[in-house]
Amino acid sequence: MMFTIFEQMLIYLPLIIGAYITISLLKLPDFSIESAYLFGAVMALLFHHLFFFFLGAIFGGMIVGASVNLLNQWLKLPFLLSAIIVNGVFHGTSQYLMGTSIKSFHPHLNVPELVLFISVALLILIVIGFFLRSQLGYSLSIYGNNPRFFFHQNISGTYVASVGIMIGHGCAGLSGFLFVLSNDFVDVTMNVGVILLCLTALLLGKLIIPTKKPIIFIPLLGALGYFTIQQTILRLGFDLKYFNTFQSLFILFAILVGYKKQNRLIDHLGV
Repeated sequence: MMFTIFEQMLIYLPLIIGAYITISLLKLPDFSIESAYLFGAVMALLFHHLFFFFLGAIFGGMIVGASVNLLNQWLKLPFLLSAIIVNGVFHGTSQYLMGTSIKSFHPHLNVPELVLFISVALLILIVIGFFLRSQLGYSLSIYGNNPRFFFHQNISGTYVASVGIMIGHGCAGLSGFLFVLSNDFVDVTMNVGVILLCLTALLLGKLIIPTKKPIIFIPLLGALGYFTIQQTILRLGFDLKYFNTFQSLFILFAILVGYKKQNRLIDHLGV
């Protein structure tokens, strides 16, 4: 059980970190992270070397992020509408590039899969951890709480949001590739429900570390808590096909209780 929890956490950690940046720090209703997760995996299939697999996955996620950013920051469409449009576009694009709904993927790896997953997780924790402690990292949190601050200070808030969106979606694309690497196939429906996964994990992380400061341990502990709960109730005989219902009810309960206790308004996705 512990091995399964650890492996699942390593696979989805980049996704949850990406969601932490866009949803929790920037306070954007970022449903397009689902498309970044899928399209990153699809783009990785276009290459034939392990190093380029990772670059392709990150680049694929960032393409989705750039598309959302173009519609929202430059064409001034509401972010939620931008995300919905992008989801539709990239779902079809992913299926076109694959040529089918499900495609097998069996790359030759020179290192054990678990070692690769651990290395990626450590690298992303270090890089994003230092990024969140930088001035730009703190600016993401400021943007989420008061976007007009940058306007009054004659600073480009668009730049701050754009950087956060691109990094968050790139992380999601990387996570999609790790899922494919673990399961040996790409499925155009593999991204369904990952937004619920992200929200649940982030709520757990914020329950453990209740702070508004950008801290990498929030998505890390949230991911660990999420998969610990998932595997525990699975061992107790709970049917995982009902797990999305469990997640939705947990999110509702946590938000209503948490925000009522703190006497705060619910903003966007509540994390």
